[in-house]
Amino acid sequence: MTRFASSALCVVLLVTSAGAIAGGSSMDGADEDRDLGAFYFGEAKDLKTLKAIEGVHVSAQRKGAPSPIFASTDPEGRFRIPGFGKAVNSDDVDITCSRAGWQLVNLSRRKVSGAADAPVEIECLLEMK
Repeated sequence: MTRFASSALCVVLLVTSAGAIAGGSSMDGADEDRDLGAFYFGEAKDLKTLKAIEGVHVSAQRKGAPSPIFASTDPEGRFRIPGFGKAVNSDDVDITCSRAGWQLVNLSRRKVSGAADAPVEIECLLEMK
């Protein structure tokens, strides 16, 4: 591979990765939910060891809505929940994290940017009961 082709490939990979991390376009269908507004993503960790916890049930419920949307954390303790629509303010969505045998100690949320539809990062810290 020529030096130019190698450099071009690196730039393409970097741009693609940066877009996916920021919640933009990716090859896994993220474009399909752009109209859903702010999405929620994050991790669940053990408070004492800060290690990931798999199988934590995460729910997101819009205030006044009849039912929540659920997700579970993967082996790395990560989850992702789609948005509720562009008209829904992310501050009007309640997030909870739970798992049998564990107690939620702290849940923090942070908007990735000041944009109205910016993704919201969630961190759930749990401890064993």
